[in-house]
Amino acid sequence: MNGYIIWPKGDMRLYTCRVYKTLQEASDVAQERADFHHRPYEVRAVNETTQRIIKTIEPRRRK
Repeated sequence: MNGYIIWPKGDMRLYTCRVYKTLQEASDVAQERADFHHRPYEVRAVNETTQRIIKTIEPRRRK
């Protein structure tokens, strides 16, 4: 199974999560959640790779 999931950074709880087909789609959703919850989210690879966490999305600063 290939794909990407998003996860709150540093959170170790279990979640039911959606698998996104593209990195762009996962990044967009992670940015929305990071902005809404005011905390960083990670985009992770579903399959076992040497680099499981692909990128960390930080919430945008409000003006």
